Formats: sequence, C-alpha cells, structure tokens
Amino acid sequence: MLKELTKKEWLSLLKIPENRIPPVLILRGTRNLKANYAKHNDFFTDIFEVGSPNGIFEDVLIGTYKNINVGYASVYGDAMASEVTHLFGVLGTSLVIQTGCCGALTGRIQAGDIVCVTSAYCGEGAAQYYLSQRQEINASPDLIEQTVGFHSASVGIHKGRIWTTSALLAEGKAEIRDWFHQGYIAVDMETASTFAVAEYFGMQRLSLLFVFDNPSQGEHILLSDAEKQKRRIDGEQALIDTVFALIEDYENGNC
Repeated sequence: MLKELTKKEWLSLLKIPENRIPPVLILRGTRNLKANYAKHNDFFTDIFEVGSPNGIFEDVLIGTYKNINVGYASVYGDAMASEVTHLFGVLGTSLVIQTGCCGALTGRIQAGDIVCVTSAYCGEGAAQYYLSQRQEINASPDLIEQTVGFHSASVGIHKGRIWTTSALLAEGKAEIRDWFHQGYIAVDMETASTFAVAEYFGMQRLSLLFVFDNPSQGEHILLSDAEKQKRRIDGEQALIDTVFALIEDYENGNC
C-alpha cells in the first residue's frame, strides 16, 4: 500500500535521481495550481518535473536555486498538501515551507500583510491520520525568529496561531467570531496538514502566508479593489523574497 512505499520505491516510481532530492520543499496553497506553478518555474534552473504514470502528482518540480535543490508544488487544501509533504518526507527532505494566502481574523491585520504562523489548529481532515492525538501543531521556533530578521519592512508581519479549515465556503460570521475569540489571527486551508506530516517525518516546518482579505471585517474572496490588490501583490513578493533568503541561510547551516 502507499503508506508502506519506501524512499527507494518512490524514487523508482517517479524516476527521480537520488542526487536531486531537495533539502527544502516549498508548497504554494492555491486554487490556481498551474498559474502559480508557471510563476515559480521562473525562480529555478535545471528543472525536473515530478510526475507519475497515473497522474497522482502534477504541478510538482525539483529545481535549482543558487546551486540548491528545492522542491516546489502547487497544492489546494489538506489532501494535496499532505500528499506532497508525505512524498518528500519519505525522500528525506528536511524542511517544508508552506506559503500562499490566508484570511485575517483580527482588525489589526490588513490585506497584503504577512502572517508567520506559530501554530495551526487542525480543523481540516488530513492531520489526524499522522498525529491522531494532536489538535494544534507548532512551527519550528528558530525558523520563526529567523523569518522576522529576513522579512521586508515594506509590509507588516504578524506572528500568531491560525486555524486550518477544509471547507472555505462553510466559513460564516459565527465561525469567524469563534476562531478569533479562541486566539487565532488568520485562517487557511493547508498549514495544519503540512505541519502534521512534517512533524511525523521529523521535518522542520514554517508557514508564511500573505493576507488576501479580512473576513472579520465583512470582506471575502469575491470582493476586490485596486488598492488591496496592489497590497496583495507587494505582500506576496515580500513573502517570496523572505522564503528564498531563508532557503539560502538554511543551506548554509545558519537555521
């Protein structure tokens, strides 16, 4: 069964050369899988596209960034995030960084700001299959501190706990109020799953998300205006710059 597949078997099935196993994996939580895959392609050279005969894995690559092998995958929701993290966990990747967007739950956080996740509540479905007794899973503490040093001053950064859901359209005013009153500053759809699988495999883990909207103020993904869109673009660029600075530092042994 899939759970029992070994590193050697995965390498053979996916035809991944062993010398291309990356120390770092970036996940981009997104509904626009191929658009973000194409955008991230531009950051890498010597790209190996990870696929399989029956199409289990798509929009996954291993590329070179400044002589560092880095894995990248576009994922949407807990199932995809957990599957890709599982694969690279078996292969021996030691760090996974979840990226993407989130909804803010507190008025002090604006569109385009960055949320550096300290822990994620497992309000989705995948985490229980890896850490059955855990409701909330922490990021790696030293990576959180490292992030603050690298982040661009052009956008705000907020450290805190987030809620991970797997049902975006089931978010209502009552749920948003409840999550806020429990101390969560944002909501996303992947981080808890990624963290659970990462901890299961002994991987270091970090989640950096730019704020798309603020549901606590009546905003949602179907609303848009030019100023907020500019802030989102700036926020995602600051996030990407921070992630690649962290990867360089990690490879140099400073994280």
